[in-house]
Amino acid sequence: MNLNATILGQAISFVLFVWFCMKYIWPPIILTIETRQKEIEESLINSKKAQDELCILEKKIQKDIIEAKQKASNILNEANKQKTLILEEARKDALEETKKILSNAQSEIEISIMHARKNLHKEVVDLSVSIAEKIIKKNISKDDNQNLLDQLIVSLSQVKN
Repeated sequence: MNLNATILGQAISFVLFVWFCMKYIWPPIILTIETRQKEIEESLINSKKAQDELCILEKKIQKDIIEAKQKASNILNEANKQKTLILEEARKDALEETKKILSNAQSEIEISIMHARKNLHKEVVDLSVSIAEKIIKKNISKDDNQNLLDQLIVSLSQVKN
């Protein structure tokens, strides 16, 4: 066997093998690799977009949270103001009601005092008449009778005042 012919045969076989691989095997492999690279690039681009959107959404959410906290604090402040106003109004109403009740009670007391004075005056008059009757019945002398009547008039005038 000739070493040169073997090498030449192997070289021809190798060239035919390389040509066959480049013609039929290599294009689908390259196509698959390129397709996969495009898909990976698109996935990386989409993940970058998603990450950017996530950052934007996080900032928006933080802003919304801050706004919600401010609204909540405003609502609480308004509620506290209304509570204070309601309490003040209730206090005023209670004070007015207390004043009305006190004035009514004082009026009733004054009426009761006047009624008691009238009753007392009536009793004093009745007692005076009763005493006068007893005195008249005993027929006291005119001088004694006049003294008793003068004393009675003085005491009645003092009771009226």
